[in-house]
Amino acid sequence: VYKRQDLFFASFIPNAAAAVSAMGYAGLLALTPLGIFSNVILVPLLPLFSRLAVPEQWPELKLRIRQGLMITALTMLPFSALICALSLPLTRVVYERYAFRLEDSTFTATILIAYAVGMFVYLGRDVLVRVFYALEDANTPFRISIVNIFLNAVLDFILVKPFGAVGLVLATVGVNVISMVVMLAVLDRRLNGLSLRQWAAPIALLALSSGASGLAAWGTLHGCERLWGAEGFFNLLSQLCLAGAVGLGVYAFLVSRLHLPEVDIFINRMRQRFFKNKSQ
Repeated sequence: VYKRQDLFFASFIPNAAAAVSAMGYAGLLALTPLGIFSNVILVPLLPLFSRLAVPEQWPELKLRIRQGLMITALTMLPFSALICALSLPLTRVVYERYAFRLEDSTFTATILIAYAVGMFVYLGRDVLVRVFYALEDANTPFRISIVNIFLNAVLDFILVKPFGAVGLVLATVGVNVISMVVMLAVLDRRLNGLSLRQWAAPIALLALSSGASGLAAWGTLHGCERLWGAEGFFNLLSQLCLAGAVGLGVYAFLVSRLHLPEVDIFINRMRQRFFKNKSQ
């Protein structure tokens, strides 16, 4: 539904065809890490939440909700920062050939940044939806979704004129932020408290660490561009990989100093996902 609304309001943008095309290309790039990590994060959660849905197990359920959101932040926040920092070379490497030119890459990269900003809330909202399903309450997410349809239309209307296609993406991000806040408020009341203030501190630290990784990647990229220029597929690919590796290295170093238990949980899940066949 959101997509149809965005397409409707995109028709009011000058050169609407280019805007819709760029939104599609940028959306595919943003969905790649979301699709990979959603399987690792979301798939194990519903049966786990379901086993803990009875009131006697709510303390454990609240711990698992925290773990789901922390792992979401642990993965999505750094990818958001790196995509924002490296959006242009990433777009150029993936798309820029034949009729897709530098100006198209620049336009698509701008929209990609807007998508990247909302990655954490997009996946975090899905974590909370699964909590409601485990509690056998599909009505609350449904009602929130109905309200969000109208809210998305209002935000599209407000943001499309000053920001164009970027505004349409930011409208969806805003809807997801509001959805997540409302769901957290409802669960906080229903489960007799979620310790939201305690959860906010490590997420804020992960956000700061992600920001530092993005700055490191951006600085590395611009240093490489000064040395080797910014033309040529393999040159761009090499710079993108180097800048991304530096950014991830900075993030890994900073996160290791936070001593979050979710880091070990995430590493174990990744090992089980990618190396279980080798161990069998």
